[in-house]
Amino acid sequence: MDLSMEELSGVLRARANEVFRDNPKIADNNITTHGSDWLWSVTAFHAFILLGVIIWTYATSPRRRVFHYFSIAILLVATIYYYAMASNLGGHAVPVQFRLDGLPGRTRQVFWVRWIGYFINFSLIFFALLLLSGVGWASILFTIGLTMLWATMLLVGGLVHSDYKWGFYVFGVMIYFFIIWQVLGVARKYASKVDTGVHKIFSGLAAYTLFFMLLYPASWGLSEGGNVMQNDSGAVFYGVLDVFSQGVFALALIFATRNIDFERMRLEFTEYGRVHDHGRWNRHEKGSHHNGHNTMHDGAALPGGGTGGNMV
Repeated sequence: MDLSMEELSGVLRARANEVFRDNPKIADNNITTHGSDWLWSVTAFHAFILLGVIIWTYATSPRRRVFHYFSIAILLVATIYYYAMASNLGGHAVPVQFRLDGLPGRTRQVFWVRWIGYFINFSLIFFALLLLSGVGWASILFTIGLTMLWATMLLVGGLVHSDYKWGFYVFGVMIYFFIIWQVLGVARKYASKVDTGVHKIFSGLAAYTLFFMLLYPASWGLSEGGNVMQNDSGAVFYGVLDVFSQGVFALALIFATRNIDFERMRLEFTEYGRVHDHGRWNRHEKGSHHNGHNTMHDGAALPGGGTGGNMV
């Protein structure tokens, strides 16, 4: 059935993004319909990968799902905070420090929900990476704490309208370099003591993550900090970073670890559940020794002089 031009225009209008009708703009430099469309696209991207990873997870042996669970959590968090931003929610109007030619008004929309997402997701990313490395729990928890502090500094700085925001920015950058040392200086050394394959996987994923993490302060400086970019442009910059640092990372983490020795890494602790048959577990441990596996007990020496902790 042929449609008249008026009918076609009505259909297109009905399908248009009308998010601002329900959630009005809150700042002069706010995302526009184009920015919201882009954010919906990134939401759909993460949601689509999330669905695929969930299917992949339950097609995998329970004893080998630990990194699948990390990936599901990362993708779920990314989908949620992108849904909020695409809906023009989770933002705050902050008076701008710099008013550049071509940028609208005195206030800028800053999405605090984005940095809450980073607070959670980068903590999960480094938790997964350091679990893979074999480093001790103290180093894992310390690095996760640094990551949370990194996200908090850039969140707080983005909400400050005076030049004091740059103090929080400097703290965030300093913490980033501390994280580099914890990951590449400390954890990488432990990964090298596990085996060559794990060392290569860890080094590649860690370098990949730290490279993209370095670009977040640059994006912050051009958007929340310096007010150089219009909000839609900032959304694109952050969106590309998030696609690679979270969406692609979640897939790479599962794919890269699919063939590692989970028993040797003590990462098969989900096999029998939290309450298991101790007799069966002990028989399994003895069988592993008889088969020549290097099973690591609590406090037992790792290759190179490290110690293995209880992962259960």
